[in-house]
Amino acid sequence: MQAIRAYRVIGGVFLSAAAFAAGIPAASAMVANVPCAGSELVDAINNAAPGATIFLTPGCIYVLNNSTGPLPSINAPLTIHGQNSTIQRDPTASPFRLFTVNGNFNLDRVRLTGGDATTSPGGFGGAVAVNSGTTNLDRVLIQNNRGTYSGGLGGVGGTVVNVSNSNIQYNSADRNGGGAANDGRMTITNSVLNNNRAGDRGGAVANDGILAIVRSTVNDNAAGNAGGGVANFGPGTATISRSVVNNNTAGNAPGGIDNEGAPGSVTLTASVVRGNTPTNCSPTPVPGCTS
Repeated sequence: MQAIRAYRVIGGVFLSAAAFAAGIPAASAMVANVPCAGSELVDAINNAAPGATIFLTPGCIYVLNNSTGPLPSINAPLTIHGQNSTIQRDPTASPFRLFTVNGNFNLDRVRLTGGDATTSPGGFGGAVAVNSGTTNLDRVLIQNNRGTYSGGLGGVGGTVVNVSNSNIQYNSADRNGGGAANDGRMTITNSVLNNNRAGDRGGAVANDGILAIVRSTVNDNAAGNAGGGVANFGPGTATISRSVVNNNTAGNAPGGIDNEGAPGSVTLTASVVRGNTPTNCSPTPVPGCTS
């Protein structure tokens, strides 16, 4: 299995005097504040210079619809501070994912909801699809998104995705990776993955790259076939440290962690796997996991 591969004129611009004094190109110092409208956010990303920083309006709900279309692809380094705002696809709009990332990207303090990648190229990453570079997500709520693979978040081979202090919940995938799927290198830290659904494997996460889950909780996820919590496919490696994988379900064993075997591996370190249905890890090999 391949978890995914089946497949700045803005609200306001402020340039510091220090930037001019130092001879830094104006574009590199661009800071933008985005008014509360989906079309304004689209324009902000379209006009952002490489390395720009965008601040969303605190508490705003940025609605994307058939008029705005999806957000523009991120093709150059960009930072977006969400300031506890929401970016959502109007449920009456045609299906599209929210973010397509082709460069380094930082995003924090925002809720991403309603993305639908089932008709997008590759069908992965309903909220965020990472095609290249490094993406850092901090204090992000990824909720109620959908894809063929990786309903919420997806990273292809060669990418780095870091998720911290976040919640990935109520997302769904027709195939694998209801919450997230990884073909590259993904680290999930101090986060919760709950109530995600996959039609086949990996209700919370499907992996065939390098996955690390650290100080996180994976609970109440489901898969139609196996691995209601985590599905690891060769040659993927998954390390689960100081985390809990509990109360996940699958149509077939195992319900908690499904390790498809050599050359893939799953390593548990100071973690608990319990209460999963029909089994925690068996019959697949996960050292330190019982029943």
